[in-house]
Amino acid sequence: MVSRRTLEFLVGVVAAATVTGGLSLYVTTPYALAVGLAAGTPSLVRTSARLDRDAYDAAKSSTEQVVDGTVAAGSTLVVGLVAAYLALSNGYDGPIAAAAVAALGVLAGQVAFYARSREFTE
Repeated sequence: MVSRRTLEFLVGVVAAATVTGGLSLYVTTPYALAVGLAAGTPSLVRTSARLDRDAYDAAKSSTEQVVDGTVAAGSTLVVGLVAAYLALSNGYDGPIAAAAVAALGVLAGQVAFYARSREFTE
């Protein structure tokens, strides 16, 4: 049987891919990627191997967990959009801009999540 962590990871990847793919029809790929990653971030950060998931679930209410995910997604979105703007305004496009957006956006989301849940990380 598939674990809950694996299912949540898959939900995050599918959400990110779906939003990114849909938006890329209307905006440039780096901007679409920033928004797509933000959509998948709440599921993705909760699947980290560093997170003591049982302790986290026991200590935080569902509302607190939603807030943690929202803060992580907001950080991913803001930093990703800024990275996309900076990359595109400096003449970078395609894979270079997408890589910068992905790396910086995901890093910001992880930092925000771990800052709010540091007592549950190993």
